[in-house]
Amino acid sequence: MTGVETFILQLTRAQMRRGLAPAIAMELSDRQDVLKIASERGIAVYDLPGRQAFLSILPQKVATALLRTRRIRFLYNLLKENDVLHVQAVGLSCLDGFLAAALAGKPVIVTHHGTLSWFAAQRDRLADVTFWIEKKIASTIVMPYKAALAELNSEGVSAARSSVIPFCVDEQLFASASMPSTEDNFRLALVARMVSGKGHIELLNALSKLAPRHPKLRAMFIGDGPTRGQIEDKIDRLGLREIVECKGKVDHRAVPALVRSAQVIVLPTYEPGEMYPLCLLEGMALGLPAIGTRWSGIPDIIDDGVSGIIVEPRDEGGLEKAIEHFITDTGFLTRASKAASARVRSRFTASIVADSYTDLYREAMSSRVRVTSHHIRIRPPRKLS
Repeated sequence: MTGVETFILQLTRAQMRRGLAPAIAMELSDRQDVLKIASERGIAVYDLPGRQAFLSILPQKVATALLRTRRIRFLYNLLKENDVLHVQAVGLSCLDGFLAAALAGKPVIVTHHGTLSWFAAQRDRLADVTFWIEKKIASTIVMPYKAALAELNSEGVSAARSSVIPFCVDEQLFASASMPSTEDNFRLALVARMVSGKGHIELLNALSKLAPRHPKLRAMFIGDGPTRGQIEDKIDRLGLREIVECKGKVDHRAVPALVRSAQVIVLPTYEPGEMYPLCLLEGMALGLPAIGTRWSGIPDIIDDGVSGIIVEPRDEGGLEKAIEHFITDTGFLTRASKAASARVRSRFTASIVADSYTDLYREAMSSRVRVTSHHIRIRPPRKLS
């Protein structure tokens, strides 16, 4: 799963606790983890029509038109039994959803999981049309931090119809302080897919400098991906095999127990698509102070010098100093641990974020009632989705 699916699962779980009836519609190809976790939590998941084999024999434009028609019909029928469409957009996407919502007469809320500048290279005429429709029909368009929202506003989204709501961590899954280690080691946890730009290599270089001075230092990498071979080779070349443990792919529900064994959560990312990394929030919720880069929304997550330390992207020297500060200053480690946990509880829990979205849903439904009440009889809302 990516951060998008993780966020959706944590948000919908909190929405159910708040009495809402969320449902997820997405292509389930290669996303069976989402279906499994959602089903265990009683969350309905619908498989969006995909590009089936028979579509591949048709001309591309015909196949695309047919697929889009099927998806619009599918979402339209789904929306007839629900009250709100909440789009989780990566880039400028979900044209099918916007059209289905317009046909069904249902309000739309959009949460973006990428900045417009990151998506700029992929923008084409269809993306521009999709964004134009989004601006026309969405009740509110959400970004997780202010700088991303300002970029959205510069593209013509009015301040009155946009909002900042951060991503969240499920406080019931990621709760309580970090468990005291049974071993006399100082462990860092890096939870991220192994892809270029996440900072694994930079962290390994910093560890190679720190290890001779701090023999108790350890690191745990949780995640898998296309650069794992490169990372494993780097571990061997630097002689860090006894220090760094690669856990590989881990079920998200098992992550809290692993991360609790660490003292600090770290993500030295400079990945272009990075926006608001949940792994930092999850570690902080467990009482781990964080080390992150001055990148995208990370400065909004970490209160620099209070709940963690922010370093510059690709600054291996700064990363080395930040880690050493936590190792040598136990007082700062203790204070930052308490501050990290308090910061998540005050701003980033799934319950807080779910309540913020519920307010948007109700406002959107109320506005829809005011607009249409002179045309049709309005019944009390059945449920929010």
